[in-house]
Amino acid sequence: MDYSTYKIIHLTGIAVLSLGVGGMMAGGANRKIFSILQGIGLLVMLVSGFGLLAKLHLGFPHFAIAKTILWLVIGAMPIILRRLRVPVLAGIVISVTLVAIMAWLGVMKPLLW
Repeated sequence: MDYSTYKIIHLTGIAVLSLGVGGMMAGGANRKIFSILQGIGLLVMLVSGFGLLAKLHLGFPHFAIAKTILWLVIGAMPIILRRLRVPVLAGIVISVTLVAIMAWLGVMKPLLW
C-alpha cells in the first residue's frame, strides 16, 4: 500500500477510536458497543501507524515512542476516568488534549531532527 492509503486508514482509526471513547464516557446501555469500537480504532491506528513508519523508512524514532505511550494512555482513558470519577467535561478536555498532542507529534515529527 502507498503512504496515502495508510494515512487514510490511520485517520479512520482515529475517528473510530474517538467515537468509542466518547460513547463510553457518555455512558448508557451501549457501553459494550463503544468499547468494541474503541478497541477496533486502537488496533487500526496501531497497524496503520507502524505501516506509515515503514513507508517513511524512519525506523522507530523518538516521536513514535512518544505517540505509542500516548496511544496506551488513550486506550486506558475510559478506565482511568471511571475509576478516578473524573467529570465528563474534564474527561473530554483531557482526551482532546491528548489527541491534539498526538496529532502535533505526527505532523511535526519534532524529535526527528
